[in-house]
Amino acid sequence: MKKIITLIILLASVMSCSELAEMEAKSQQIKRERGWECMYNYKGEIQGCNYIK
Repeated sequence: MKKIITLIILLASVMSCSELAEMEAKSQQIKRERGWECMYNYKGEIQGCNYIK
């Protein structure tokens, strides 16, 4: 049981929130460069992405 808890703590420390935000920003930039258009709702959440025609 202690090994599992230690593993979870190590995995959580490796992937921080800032790294996840950076990865998401890079993903959005790549989509825009490739001609993607994403629709967002009023909360800023993605509704869907499609190729720009």
